[in-house]
Amino acid sequence: MSASVLVVDDEATFRLLAEEALTAEGFHVTSAARLSDARRITDLSMPDVMILDRRLPDGDGLDFLASLAPQVSENTVVIMVTAYGDVQSAVSALKAGAADYLTKPIQLTDLIVKIRKVIEARGLRDQLVRARSQASGAPTIEPESVAMRAVVARLRQVAGSRFTPVFLRGASGVGKQRAAEMLHEFTHRSAVDAPFIDVNCAALPDELVESELFGHEKGAFTDARTARRGLIELADGGTLFLDEVAEMPTRVQAKLLKFLDSMRFRRLGGQREIAVSLRIIAATNQDAEAMVRAGRLREDLYHRLAVFVIEIPELVERREDIPGLARGFATFFSERVKKRPLTIAPAALERLMAYRFPGNVRELRNVIERAVILAQGSEIGPDDIILPTGRSGSAAAAAAAPLFSIGLDGRGAPPSLEAVERAYVARVLEYCDGHRTTAASTLGISYPTFLKRLRELGLDN
Repeated sequence: MSASVLVVDDEATFRLLAEEALTAEGFHVTSAARLSDARRITDLSMPDVMILDRRLPDGDGLDFLASLAPQVSENTVVIMVTAYGDVQSAVSALKAGAADYLTKPIQLTDLIVKIRKVIEARGLRDQLVRARSQASGAPTIEPESVAMRAVVARLRQVAGSRFTPVFLRGASGVGKQRAAEMLHEFTHRSAVDAPFIDVNCAALPDELVESELFGHEKGAFTDARTARRGLIELADGGTLFLDEVAEMPTRVQAKLLKFLDSMRFRRLGGQREIAVSLRIIAATNQDAEAMVRAGRLREDLYHRLAVFVIEIPELVERREDIPGLARGFATFFSERVKKRPLTIAPAALERLMAYRFPGNVRELRNVIERAVILAQGSEIGPDDIILPTGRSGSAAAAAAAPLFSIGLDGRGAPPSLEAVERAYVARVLEYCDGHRTTAASTLGISYPTFLKRLRELGLDN
């Protein structure tokens, strides 16, 4: 079992974001908005880690912590959440048995790093390793295909060079993040507490990218009430994975290049140089050379990142891996929804093997997650495997039919480019039965970029 985390906080937004982030990291997460709910949960089973807010609607988190003192000392690690500047509460929490504390507003990256550190400190190394291997939900299997065996061999080859930058190339959904995690695991086998920090550059607002990566000092900008370490600093001694690296603003690309040359940087608004030791793994699902020519990716940065390039093949090129991946996903999601591990019927496997999976491993993951929810018995049957069919009624026919065609507008003229794009994206969503993650994979763009474009096209509703 992976480490379990209980989040006790009355702020619904924080609970939701924390649940999503920690679940994505491979932890089993439950949450409570009140101390009474938390008591019911802990009476049944104590979690490995508890994130406990000080001020709750029905009591004081410190009193709750004190009431759990015996269990906390033996079984549970508590991280106390206090208000900004409330030093006394932090001191009281540590005296009451909390392993650490965080002050609001909480950065999810800081929370994840803190949880990993307290788990490691308490000796729960097996849970930490398992949580990492399950972070993306991708099962750890020995690939059957020659293509993926070659990828794993390349990852093992470069693992011995701890600080060599690696550039992963491949279509959206092929498993670039899992490849980055595997390289990190191969590199740091003897140090499971080495941090693995991943960031999707497309998901960060342009004005915050520099602060997120390099950190900032107090007063560096209007909302900088305290000094804060950036993702580079948090990744010291481990790995920083930059997904969608070409989406990074060019001014930040220049600063990243300077950092790569010296492994030293200054926080935003700071004067002191900070030295770190880490590996940078960058990735893109687009043609990197084309992005360089278009001016979206600095040529000098690309050459600095692409010291060791690994191509991740699409799932259609390695069909032999589908059964193993599908079984691994079935086990993973069965555990997540509290079911006994489900097997996959031969007829269901045949359906999977006959489909092209334009969304690659990510789409397969979604298909199996849905199948686990739908399955009634002890196995996943062919009727539980729901694949996009379009209007034709069959996956094969949909693959052969044109996805989209352009007509003239009411005046007999070609429609505007934006109108074409809006209609095309709407058609892709229809083709993917409204599943946005699958649609993003089909279009070959990241999910955050897809959501942003939906808003711009007025299709977000």
